[in-house]
Amino acid sequence: MSDILVVVGSITSATRLVKRLEKYGDSSAKVINTPSKLGGSGCSYSVRARLSSENFIRNNLYGISIKKIYIEDRTGKERIYHDISR
Repeated sequence: MSDILVVVGSITSATRLVKRLEKYGDSSAKVINTPSKLGGSGCSYSVRARLSSENFIRNNLYGISIKKIYIEDRTGKERIYHDISR
């Protein structure tokens, strides 16, 4: 199962992005702490959303600062992240 993980610059940006995704129809979008595997110091926030929301996210970032975008693959208990930032 795959999701998209968007690492953002602040909790405010994360909240704004989740609200936009909810209006778009992605009810699974939520704010999370950035996983430590991605070099986060515990202070960074990300938005986890459906992979199908990727194009919407890339085209609706007005006022939202993003750091990276990843595809998160889950295989059992293991999570693997693929950087798809451009």
